[in-house]
Amino acid sequence: MDMIWWTKVTNASRFLDQIINYIQDGQSVLLQLPKEPPWRQTMQNIVATGISQRNATSTYKSIQDTGQDPGEFLFYQFCREEKRAHYRPGIGYTEFLAKSEEIVLNECILWISGAGKDQAKKWYNFVGDYNRAKGKAKRGCIFLIETCDDTVVQDKKGIRVIRYQKEIEHYDCYIFSMMAASGLKGSGQFKRYLAEVVSGMFPEDVEMAAICISYGREFLEHPIQVIQDVITSESRSDGSRFQVAASEGELQERIWEAQIKVVFPLVEKHRNALIRKYQEQIGALLPIHTAYGEVIEEASNVELGILTYLSATGKIRMAYEDAGKAAKLKEARNILAHIRTLPQEEVDEILALETSLPKRNW
Repeated sequence: MDMIWWTKVTNASRFLDQIINYIQDGQSVLLQLPKEPPWRQTMQNIVATGISQRNATSTYKSIQDTGQDPGEFLFYQFCREEKRAHYRPGIGYTEFLAKSEEIVLNECILWISGAGKDQAKKWYNFVGDYNRAKGKAKRGCIFLIETCDDTVVQDKKGIRVIRYQKEIEHYDCYIFSMMAASGLKGSGQFKRYLAEVVSGMFPEDVEMAAICISYGREFLEHPIQVIQDVITSESRSDGSRFQVAASEGELQERIWEAQIKVVFPLVEKHRNALIRKYQEQIGALLPIHTAYGEVIEEASNVELGILTYLSATGKIRMAYEDAGKAAKLKEARNILAHIRTLPQEEVDEILALETSLPKRNW
């Protein structure tokens, strides 16, 4: 699942390419990620591989932010003792590191992880000052600063800002969900519906979406129970527990929204098909005066409630199967119109009806 997201979903893959390309061009990067980026280690591995393949003369290193002043931290980590002996407080760590020759730091591409809001700002400012002090001609370190802080900052000399939330859209989660569902059993409509439900419920949590997709039909039949089971028994790729901020009511509403996108159009398609099939009989009854005072003058405007009424009262003669279908579709439409969700059993029945729709001749 992790490789589907980071290598097959266009925007996610482009996001990593953007990081690699900036590093290749000699620019440092401030990488603003969500608090729980999907498959973070896979992301870092792909970027590290891409950087290493394109920068044969540089050494890639991944380090954890310690909360120290960036210049002081790098001074003690990347300068040998004999080099440190030349340091004088008046020059400052930043300029000393930028001007120094033959130190390990000059050959490095550093990925700094776990920088909080204050530390990310310190690293961002340090890199800008370091680049200015170093100048264009001298070779130096390239930094990749990873932070969950989403404070809006701008590009500055030699450092580019890449925001995950800006590059990745909710639609990407849907594309991922479709790809993840492709290997499951079921019709194309079933897989599309599953992807719509899952991506709608967790548009910003791709790892949660992946697990829910793996449950397949069981998730659609018992979504809230599956979510509770995942929270109590499953872990993210980084070992942390899943958390869901949305309430049960909010999650049910998201399921309803998915049904409006996928199921409701099918209900309308079947309504239109039934009207076309019995158009002559319906046309003979026009105009139709409803109980609410509405006058229907065109057959295409006949709703399922009226259609079932005309059938039940014998005003039109419908095949037994079609009369049952109309009644079932009417009930489904009423449930959706009142912002309630259809049980999966009824969704399955409507999805199965898709094969009975007449083919259009284009």
